[in-house]
Amino acid sequence: MYVQRPGSNGNNPRFINGYHTKKRLDPKEYTNRTHVDPRQRTMKLWSILPSDEGLYECHIQYQTKKKQENIQLNVTANYSIPIVTVACDNVSCLVTCSSDSGYPRRDIEWSPNPPLNQSHWRVVNSSDVTDPVSMLFSVYSSISVNCSSGPRLNLSCNVGGALSQEHTVCEY
Repeated sequence: MYVQRPGSNGNNPRFINGYHTKKRLDPKEYTNRTHVDPRQRTMKLWSILPSDEGLYECHIQYQTKKKQENIQLNVTANYSIPIVTVACDNVSCLVTCSSDSGYPRRDIEWSPNPPLNQSHWRVVNSSDVTDPVSMLFSVYSSISVNCSSGPRLNLSCNVGGALSQEHTVCEY
């Protein structure tokens, strides 16, 4: 039994790990991240990275036949609880939301309470940064709220299911 990732653009497949009854198979790149159990015919992969996402082929050789199973690995990482900052003047508030260490990339969603017509608030900046080592995303968004449009407002933001605390703006 062995597991490999198919090659792309004509490249050779990449060996992940496996076992052979007569010779030792060396996983190289996946050393200390995989373990094969020959009796159970299983392979475990840990310390998963976004770069591990994709198709895997599991090849099993029986005495009289070969079998191949394909496995699609989808990687996700939960975003941190978003941090919200608020800066107000006499007519408006600038509200910023940020969240780190998530995968795949997600947009920040704003939730005004009570619901506001979008003409009373607008997104002024949205951006993301990818960590070059972990390949995880940090996302940022800033909105401007027009305080002359009504009474105080409670705002929260969420990123991929991670919800911030509610913050009150336009309290004057």
